Amino acid sequence: VLDFGVAKLTEPAETGEDSPTRTMRPATEEGKIVGTAAYMSPEQAEGNKVDARSDIFSFGSVLYEMVTGRRAFQGETAASTLAAVLKDEPRPASQVTPDLPKEVERVIRRCLRKDPRHRFQHMDDLKVALEELKEESDSGTLSAVPHTAGARRVRRVRLAILLILPLVVVAAWLLWRRGGGEEQSAVVTQLTTYAGSELFPCFSPDGSQVAFTWGGEKGDNRDIYVKIVGEANSLRLTTNPGADVYPAWSPDGKRIAFTRSAPGDSGGVYLISPLGGAERKLTNFAPAGRLSWSPDGRYLAVARGTSRASALVLLPVGGGEPRPISSPRPPAWDWYPAFSPDGSQLAYAGCSGLNTCDLYIRELAPDYVPRGSPRRITRQELLISGLDWSRDGEALIYEASVTAGLVTYLWRVDAKGRRPPARIELAGPRVSDPTVAPVGNRMAFSREQGNVDIWRYTVGGVANPLLTSSLFEQSPRFSPDGMKVAFTSDRGGETLEIWLANADGSNPYPVTNRVGRYQGSPDWSPDGRWIAFDSQTKEGHWDIWVVEASGAGLRRVTSERSDDVIPSWSRDGKSIYFCSNRTGRDQIWRVAADGGKAEQITSDGGHTAFESFDGKTLYYTKTERAPVFAMPFAERRERQVIDLVAARNFTVVEDGIYYLGRRSENQRYPLSFYQFSGGTTREIAQLEGDVGLGLTVSRDRKTFLFTKSSVVAGHDLMLVEWR
Repeated sequence: VLDFGVAKLTEPAETGEDSPTRTMRPATEEGKIVGTAAYMSPEQAEGNKVDARSDIFSFGSVLYEMVTGRRAFQGETAASTLAAVLKDEPRPASQVTPDLPKEVERVIRRCLRKDPRHRFQHMDDLKVALEELKEESDSGTLSAVPHTAGARRVRRVRLAILLILPLVVVAAWLLWRRGGGEEQSAVVTQLTTYAGSELFPCFSPDGSQVAFTWGGEKGDNRDIYVKIVGEANSLRLTTNPGADVYPAWSPDGKRIAFTRSAPGDSGGVYLISPLGGAERKLTNFAPAGRLSWSPDGRYLAVARGTSRASALVLLPVGGGEPRPISSPRPPAWDWYPAFSPDGSQLAYAGCSGLNTCDLYIRELAPDYVPRGSPRRITRQELLISGLDWSRDGEALIYEASVTAGLVTYLWRVDAKGRRPPARIELAGPRVSDPTVAPVGNRMAFSREQGNVDIWRYTVGGVANPLLTSSLFEQSPRFSPDGMKVAFTSDRGGETLEIWLANADGSNPYPVTNRVGRYQGSPDWSPDGRWIAFDSQTKEGHWDIWVVEASGAGLRRVTSERSDDVIPSWSRDGKSIYFCSNRTGRDQIWRVAADGGKAEQITSDGGHTAFESFDGKTLYYTKTERAPVFAMPFAERRERQVIDLVAARNFTVVEDGIYYLGRRSENQRYPLSFYQFSGGTTREIAQLEGDVGLGLTVSRDRKTFLFTKSSVVAGHDLMLVEWR
């Protein structure tokens, strides 16, 4: 219940001037952390993108504990508990509670699948499953418990189901509140796609423009820029060699405040016109974090000190000494102040130590004099480094991280503390600097972009990037004639789509447009006319589709309520192989290219598959990084032919298989060729870097395309509009 936030609604607010300044943590603090870890999903524990299926895993952990009296995942420390979530399977619930009906255990087991594709895809599906259990329990058709259990145990099972169902309803409502309602009508687009990093966005008072920091093409000089929302160009306001950051637009729209710092200089707060021109210096110190204007434009609230030892002060814009408004006791510190829209409150992040912050609100009397004690709004103890108010002053939008800034998310919390914080799922991970437009329905933030590109290696040469952007390119496939490359990219700024480009990387263009949430895994038909791909539906499962290379003729091939992914064509072009979990385990299936009933091909697992050129043998892996197996169709008996390939990185030609093998200690992947005749292997090259999904070879076998990821390409500004 705590993980869904229900019990937290009754927590008392902390009071007292020193509430955020404690220097010691109670001995039971670790227990609280472990408790949270015990209910995390594997993808949440790894800091990956999460959706409603993550909450279904967490809910499964709660169900397990309800029927067994013990946690599904338990370790002595938070780290060991997270390791159990990631790697271990819980003890079967029926072994802990022998009288548990197998139908109930099956529901719990499905909730706790490591792979989110294999769980219930929606809370509604789980609710239906439990309602059916209740009906079977009421009618007496639920699988019988042992006679020794007696009537009391039967009643206990029925009572458990009755208790579970209301929790599912509550959880579904909370999930709707967090991921639906407000977000379903939201549209996310990119504000900027410049090279390097664009950071710290701030709206103009009318919401039509954004001020931000950018390091320029070379990333060597951070300055303040302004751009109109919807326009490509931006206006550079500052040119100083120092780092100009944290712009803040004045309420009258006539000035932009910002912070400047430089080596050997104490820095300061400056004012400049949104049109550029002369600067005015306000202070001889550079604040830590954001600046916030009072609604009447007379003051700036800032954090004076370093980012780990700061207190809040008010700067009189017209001149005068800063006025303190908080006095945390070291090692506590306060930063990221934000005036409420009406100026009656000041929100800020109060931190009790390294990376352990919560949100507080201070009531303000006339002339912004603090009154009363700070009111604690959150109890998350996360690193908070971004904060703004909703336009109506009813909520706070903030950035927080459970990994000391490595993976950040945006959150929303009720300003009165009536509801627990909810993560803003549409923003995704690795996001920062939320800002809300004073008018209209806009929010902006900065998103860290991983730079995954498609690289080209020519035999005897060196690898070079072929298809690049500040976003993702992966899963390259040469067309049968070698003239085109199909690949997956989100360079369009909103979702992963299937793109085509010339073999030299020129003239890239999309051939799909929002078929589903995400599109990927393209594969060419033998005649080069069609491209098969997988697409995630709005309901959350994946299907196989085909589209002509021209973008016409879009057609859905599979439509089961399962995940059908990674298509590949038969050599005669009549069928498509794909991976599906419709039996509860990933297997290779085959379906006619025109659709229809699919046929299961493998029985002991299957993931990525290619048919031999003579159509007599199927070569496939069983997981992302796994051996390659060969199965002649005449025998239907598999044998291992390659020890290991990396992440779908193999491709079948007439006489063998090209593949990327196990990464060496010097962080290189061997590009090798397995010869069918004789079963010999020879190494062609060593490729540096961290490879991603997909390997393809040209017709003359001299050019290879593969995916390579770098650490970080930079940050882009994102825009959310509620319509």
